[in-house]
Amino acid sequence: MKWHIQSAIIPKDLEELGKILLANREIEDEKTFFKGISPFKISLEDLGIERSELDKIKHRLKKAKAKQEKIIIFGDYDADGISASAVLWQVLHAEKYNVLPFIPNRLKHGYGLSVRALDDLLKDQADTALIITVDNGIVAHPALKLLKEKKIDVIISDHHQRDEEKLDALAVFHSTKVCGCAVAWFLARELSTNSDRKLLTNLLALVAIATVTDLMPLLSYNRYLLMYGLAVLRANNNLGLEQLLLKAKIDPENIDAYTLGFQIGPRINAMGRLAEGMDALRLLCTKDKKKAVALSNLLYSTNEDRQNLTLDLTKQAEEIVTKEKDEKIIILSSADYHEGIIGLIAGRMTEKFSKPSIVISAGLDVAKASARSLPGFNITEFIRLFKKDLLEVGGHPLAAGFALKTSKIEEVKKAMQAKAKELLADTNLEKTLELEAIMPVNLLNTETVGLVNSFAPFGLANTKPVFLIKNVLLKNYKLLGKEQQHLKLSISIGEDNSEYDVLAWGRASLLNTLKLEERFDLAVSLEINSFRGRDKLQFALRDLQKVS
Repeated sequence: MKWHIQSAIIPKDLEELGKILLANREIEDEKTFFKGISPFKISLEDLGIERSELDKIKHRLKKAKAKQEKIIIFGDYDADGISASAVLWQVLHAEKYNVLPFIPNRLKHGYGLSVRALDDLLKDQADTALIITVDNGIVAHPALKLLKEKKIDVIISDHHQRDEEKLDALAVFHSTKVCGCAVAWFLARELSTNSDRKLLTNLLALVAIATVTDLMPLLSYNRYLLMYGLAVLRANNNLGLEQLLLKAKIDPENIDAYTLGFQIGPRINAMGRLAEGMDALRLLCTKDKKKAVALSNLLYSTNEDRQNLTLDLTKQAEEIVTKEKDEKIIILSSADYHEGIIGLIAGRMTEKFSKPSIVISAGLDVAKASARSLPGFNITEFIRLFKKDLLEVGGHPLAAGFALKTSKIEEVKKAMQAKAKELLADTNLEKTLELEAIMPVNLLNTETVGLVNSFAPFGLANTKPVFLIKNVLLKNYKLLGKEQQHLKLSISIGEDNSEYDVLAWGRASLLNTLKLEERFDLAVSLEINSFRGRDKLQFALRDLQKVS
């Protein structure tokens, strides 16, 4: 792994360190960065959403309300789409619209507003007059054509990248600056006639979950939405989330972006991957404690199944990838790959091998694929180069999904591998670890941790600061964990040989490269270990290099 030190300045004090962290993030408005902006004060113009589209939406909904026409909120089966559906359904339901939510089944219907999903939906809800999509629909041209033929109006609310084809919809409420749930929240805000903002405020909890799980860059509007949403989550006003936190043994007061991305989000996502996303939606909307308990148990057990399945299939995938080292892009396909977890496998491959990855679940006739990439290689644009051979495609610069005929997998795979070699011939996508600066010994204290943590919430584009500590002496080490998979290092630093602990989670294999009394440069994040009322500085290891 390459290291890149963002600032050449070695800070002398906390004030200088704070300036370095701001500069590294290109933050000019320090006050707004730390205090945020209320989501109620973020304008549609800020997000690039056209008010003329909102006017069309309001006009159509006024008619729907007057006639009590049936409205369907058409969501997606991931945490962003499920949360978006919960947000818009709850607000429209409170506004007395005749409205129902719908979450497609990943295996049966595929992604987004599809003809297959509409066939099932309209069999059950034949009197549907209006469909509002959330977190999908922006490239759903075949489905939009079908709905036009059936004289069913469509309002698209989405945040995915548009393509060049004209959208056959009544109105388009679209922004790529925030997640799909946030787009739905802003639409709900504009449609709400209730002067009491309690419901909209509480729904910011779901916007926070979606913002993190959908990997939005945590600067600007996404940061502000997350800051306000975390405050709501810590107040614990959602019965379903309350039971989910209780089951996962999470203290609401300690919820942060990590909690959302690695504990809450995966449990919601698991339902869309392996079961029915509608059950996760029911959990987020229920007012019945008995149902909340049952549904939280279901999400918990389904996520455990997802974890076990992912682990097994990831090991198989890694064995295949190690035999194809010369390829610039990883492309794996198998009938054994469960469609619900191919995105997770692709993410693991990209993380481990520092290459764009595509994992394909090969069905009898149709194959589904999920792709992940690294900064500098827009995977959605790449996949669209092969659009003529695909059934559908959509996504973001770093993540995408597509479908194709199973019979075309090998042909498309070879074409993609050849194109990737051409495009990435002179490009090194090796993962780079961004270091803020060299950390001097005099700033190794708990006050520094307090300053660093003031930059939270951390995530994409505002990662937890990692610092370079030079020339440390390894004094001791020991293995931790039930399976001895973690490593704890004891090091000494500086002329006074101050001793600190370094925790290397899941890095037991480092033992093969370590020798006591050798010197290393460490890339670490700073943490506080609180024990029996005492706070002590410790480090979390990101990487190390032996001092030559």
